[in-house]
Amino acid sequence: MNQPVFRDQRAHVADLVIPCVDVAAGRTTEPSRIAGLDDPGDVASVVAAYAAGNARKVFLDVFDPWDAVDYLPSLLRELKQTGVSLLVSVGHGQLPSLLHTGGLFEAGADVLSVSTGLIEKPETVQAAVREFGAERLMGVINCRRTAPGRWRVYTHDGEQDAGTGAVDVARQLAGLDVGAILANSVDREGTGQGFDLDLCHAVATASGLPVIASGGCGSLDHLHEALDAGDTTYVLVNNMLHKGQHSMAEIRDHLLAHSSFRATGT
Repeated sequence: MNQPVFRDQRAHVADLVIPCVDVAAGRTTEPSRIAGLDDPGDVASVVAAYAAGNARKVFLDVFDPWDAVDYLPSLLRELKQTGVSLLVSVGHGQLPSLLHTGGLFEAGADVLSVSTGLIEKPETVQAAVREFGAERLMGVINCRRTAPGRWRVYTHDGEQDAGTGAVDVARQLAGLDVGAILANSVDREGTGQGFDLDLCHAVATASGLPVIASGGCGSLDHLHEALDAGDTTYVLVNNMLHKGQHSMAEIRDHLLAHSSFRATGT
């Protein structure tokens, strides 16, 4: 990787939008409704469609545990041909060992995410930072709001209480100096109510790192509202794209027309 994956390239608006593809057993967890796909469950076809719309990064959220992802190296090598940077989470953000981590980097992952692993095996995450560089890791904070200005962190895909708060984890990630933090509101997932911008602000303030807003996006307006708020560097999009409600091209055009990026976007 010649350049860091996470950098604010405001000259290209589509770079600020990160499509998410949910994967299990080497296929998308549900068929995509993107027009023109020969195989709606084929991960490579979905990623290629996003790349054709000028996506620069794709988040591959692999639900399978590490002992069931023998297919992943070959899939990553195929996906690299699209030219996008691959942000990869396996087994709800776990890193079993440096050997596992290095294997996926060698296969084509640009960044691996840590969430459950950061809580349960922090020593392995710290070793990965030393071995591969902090910019190759991305922190994911899955959390639920417990009170105004307070969020509780959950691991294992938002199922288990980690016993700590989002701000504390953001500070821990800042200490590691990872490439970015994905701030995911579990409460808002699938609701279409919009991103939790207070969460993004809290994480950005506590960490000083680039923040990816996640959870709750239901309209094009939610995207530019998050990016214009000042605390969010990137936005993660899942259902809106996967279900064919909007294309990457439509998202890019909307951001150019309705946000502060219209003056510099191309």
